[in-house]
Amino acid sequence: MGRKSKFSKEIKVKACEDYLSGKKGVTQIVNELSVSETVFRRWIEFYRTNGESVFEDKPRNKSYSKEFKLQVVNDYLSGRGSHLTIASKYNISSVNMVSRWVKLYNSGEEIKDYDPKAEVYTMKARRTTFEERLEIVKFILDHDMDYKLAAEKYLLPYSLMYQWTQKYLKQGVESLKYQKKGPKPKDLIPEDLSEKDKLLRENELLRRQLEYAKLENQVLKKKEQLERQAELQRLGRKKRT
Repeated sequence: MGRKSKFSKEIKVKACEDYLSGKKGVTQIVNELSVSETVFRRWIEFYRTNGESVFEDKPRNKSYSKEFKLQVVNDYLSGRGSHLTIASKYNISSVNMVSRWVKLYNSGEEIKDYDPKAEVYTMKARRTTFEERLEIVKFILDHDMDYKLAAEKYLLPYSLMYQWTQKYLKQGVESLKYQKKGPKPKDLIPEDLSEKDKLLRENELLRRQLEYAKLENQVLKKKEQLERQAELQRLGRKKRT
C-alpha cells in the first residue's frame, strides 16, 4: 500500500525548478503551496540527488534490510552527510527514519529488518487524548500529509492517522474528541485540598488550557491554508477551461 501525495509530481518539480533557477524564493513558494519550509527543502535535496522520478507515487512502501540500515548508519556516523543528505542519497522518504536508526544503533539496541506492512499498517492502537490527536493532525498537515511518517513517530496505526486527519478536514476540531456515553469527565479540583495545592492545580489547569488553545489555533490556521490552496487550484482549473 503506497501513499499518494497531495501534491502532484508536476507541482513538486515546478516548485523545485522555480527555486533552483532563482525565479522564486523559498518563502514565496511555501506560502503559495501552503507547505512547511522543512518539507520544501526536503523536496529540493531529493530532487537534486534523484531527479524527477523521486516524486513519482510508489505502489507500496519500501522494506529495508538490516544490512541496508547499518550501511546508512555507517555513512552518517562517518560524517558523509546530514540525516537529510543521507536520506536523499539512499532515497529514503522519511528523514526521521534515518535519525531513528542512528539513535537505535548508538543506544546499543538491535537494528532489525523493516517490513512497513507489519510495523505501520498492523500496529496496535492505544489510548490517546484529544490533545495528542490534535498534535498528530498538525504534524501530518505540516509534513505533506505523510501519514506513514506520523504512524512511525507516534507508534500508532496508519489507518488512524488517515482517519483522524480526514475527519478533521471535513468536520473540524470537534471531530477529534471521543463522544462517550454518560457524564463527561471534568477538570474538578477537590474541595479538601489545601489553598496551596488548589492554586497549583488551578495554575496547571490554566497552563494546559492555554497550550491546547494554542495548538488548536495552529491546526485551524493550517486547515485554512489548505482550503485557500484548494480554492486557488479550483479557480486556476476553471480559467483554463
